[in-house]
Amino acid sequence: MKVLLILLFFAFIGFASCKPSPEKERQANFFEINTFVSLLEYDLGLLEEEIIKLGKVSQELLENPTLSTSVLSDQNFDLTGVSSNSEPGADPEKSSLYFPTSGKDKLAVREMILLTTPLDEEFKKVVKKFPTVSQVYFNSKIQLNRLFPPYDVNTMLEPDLDVTKFNFYYKGDEKNNPSKGPVWIEEMYIDPVGRGWMVTLTQPVYVDGDLKMVLGFDITLNDIIENYINKSKKELIIVDRKGTVVAGKTKAIEALALPSLKNYTYTQTITSDSYRKEDFNLFKSKDKNVRALADKIINSNEEELWLSENKTKLKILSKKMDKLDWYVLEIQF
Repeated sequence: MKVLLILLFFAFIGFASCKPSPEKERQANFFEINTFVSLLEYDLGLLEEEIIKLGKVSQELLENPTLSTSVLSDQNFDLTGVSSNSEPGADPEKSSLYFPTSGKDKLAVREMILLTTPLDEEFKKVVKKFPTVSQVYFNSKIQLNRLFPPYDVNTMLEPDLDVTKFNFYYKGDEKNNPSKGPVWIEEMYIDPVGRGWMVTLTQPVYVDGDLKMVLGFDITLNDIIENYINKSKKELIIVDRKGTVVAGKTKAIEALALPSLKNYTYTQTITSDSYRKEDFNLFKSKDKNVRALADKIINSNEEELWLSENKTKLKILSKKMDKLDWYVLEIQF
């Protein structure tokens, strides 16, 4: 009997030692979502490095006029109207220029056009190197926008806009960005030039303490869906700090009691102007359990949660990002 008890004791010890620890179980459970977030954060970091480099190139051009004007001084820029190289019929190798009527100093506008013409080549390099960047541009307080790839300026924009009133300019100014480094505008907004819902990375460019321009890299939500969400086998959703869905897979979105998409895909919904953010906000879900879930994730930073759905329980993992104030959720059916 003693021998049997001893054998049973060692068998139990062996079984217990083989059982993974709670921390190892958690690591295994969170492996996919952690990998997804790490990849996305890494790529966002590369964009930050790139826009910093572009800022230095831009600053050098503005500080050394001979770099541009020695080559371009014989070119005449027609500042009639509010645009140059506008679609349709634009030169695809060059940026479109927008100089609204709100800019009164035409001489300063012309000078900046001359000084920044070499940026067209730099903008092209960025778009080619980073598939998620849909457009590269700068806005200046003298009321000049240079944007690549070219677009239909006259149809897309009103002639008298103030470019400094948009968040992709003022979020980068000294008041909102005293560190003068890259800033993510993570809250979704509709692109004024028609490329849908997007988020933006900005970088201010100063010369002798004076803010000359704010550079921008735009990433459409469709880019995030196609390049990240759809490449994962998991049912993922990204939500912002207000609980609004940024991107996600249809099955996962509908599991959280958000509007049925019927004959439309989520990509079509979120990239159209008719997309209403309030319809895709977890705090406004028709299911009180989803609203409670959102509160636990965003306000209490809980990472492992359960949600009842049609007599079944869904496990939900949450991982907060560092570079953006976003949460990635994995829905486990």
